[in-house]
Amino acid sequence: MQSGPVKLNFEKIIGVEPGAELVPFYHFKILTNEGNIVGHINFKVGDTNHIRQCVGHIGYKIFPEYRGNSYSYFACDAIRPFLRTFYKKVILTSDPDNVPSIKIIKKLNAKFLNEITVPVQDPSYKDGARRKKRYEWEP
Repeated sequence: MQSGPVKLNFEKIIGVEPGAELVPFYHFKILTNEGNIVGHINFKVGDTNHIRQCVGHIGYKIFPEYRGNSYSYFACDAIRPFLRTFYKKVILTSDPDNVPSIKIIKKLNAKFLNEITVPVQDPSYKDGARRKKRYEWEP
């Protein structure tokens, strides 16, 4: 899978305990066309409240020294065909103050749904998240 200056390298599937709010996910490294590892992207397969409300189906991280190059946008674009084999629409989320992530989500033309308060019982709350912006994306 490739888009613009990046390609995705599948690393592994991370499993979870059955019945948990957490779901299995596909983990990909994000590489430049020159082969530099610039971050990773995860695709979570499941439809729990935790996914729909707090963390979404896609998570990505670009290492600080590589930020500002739209690598996360290109990684999302590269993973689109794979997502479509599972879902017509996925949920993307962001912390309200994560301006770079929100810019990427808007660039993907995801539809803003709402902003929620993270439920106290959600695993994200234990990690410090208190609010999330939710978007629906048709990859």
